[in-house]
Amino acid sequence: MRRYIPSSTALKCFEASVRHLSFTKAAEELHLTQSAVSRQIRNLEEFLSRDLFIRLNKRLVLTGTGAAYYKEVVPLLDGMENACLRMLHREDEKTTLTISALPTLASYWLMPLLAEFQTAHPQFQIKVRSLDDAAKIDPESIDIILHYGGDHWPRAISHQLMKEKVVAVVSPALLKRIANKSTESWRVEDVTLFPFLHLSSRINAWPDWMVAQGLESGSFAGASFAHFHMLLEAAKNSMGIAIMPTILAERSLQNGELVAPFGSAVSTPHEYLLSYPVDKADLEQVVIFRDWLLTKGNEA
Repeated sequence: MRRYIPSSTALKCFEASVRHLSFTKAAEELHLTQSAVSRQIRNLEEFLSRDLFIRLNKRLVLTGTGAAYYKEVVPLLDGMENACLRMLHREDEKTTLTISALPTLASYWLMPLLAEFQTAHPQFQIKVRSLDDAAKIDPESIDIILHYGGDHWPRAISHQLMKEKVVAVVSPALLKRIANKSTESWRVEDVTLFPFLHLSSRINAWPDWMVAQGLESGSFAGASFAHFHMLLEAAKNSMGIAIMPTILAERSLQNGELVAPFGSAVSTPHEYLLSYPVDKADLEQVVIFRDWLLTKGNEA
């Protein structure tokens, strides 16, 4: 079906002429001759069967029809320009891998691994975004999300990345402050000697850990934090003892910022998931990254 639309050149000449109220200045802006602009405006007026300008000697006056047409045409031209600019700056879908991940999971577990993936697959341009709300994710702009179990991404394929294990961690400085003895001599029940630290969204973390360790649940008054990275930093700065997922505490345990002398890690019913839109299931970068990361998850 043939669309009833004038040429884009005529529309550009019209828009510039309205702004300048001069065919000469419009021509200079568009790198055309004055006669070429005048001819494009005349063609547009014939196309619309309406006068858009009145020529008064050397002055150009916009008609009421011209003003109304300008008001409707400008947003359309802006939209066309923005669409073209978006296409010009759009990443190649075949080479870009955009990952949205929970901030703490990305910082403490994913980032140390990404260099290995990038070295093995330099053909992919990796972009990592913070996952704040899975419900607001645009499947057009995200290839993979790494998220906490339970809330599955609508119209997505999900894989279990790993089951969660947690461990009670404390700073060596606070450990020494409470009692100056070797790490090996601490017992599970000694956690009650320390100030408790909490994640505000997991009010049962300490009671569940106590039950798993065969201890009686008691009072767990202490400071509370909104995010795991805050809780981790509080523990590292000797504010108290915290229950942390092992994948988030691993680096701090390895470098000695934290220790875990109160029993082995405890499994929870929670899990971390890797998800991607159904219509991106066959993308090369999604398949390769999925298989690679699931292997890393099994090793965690």
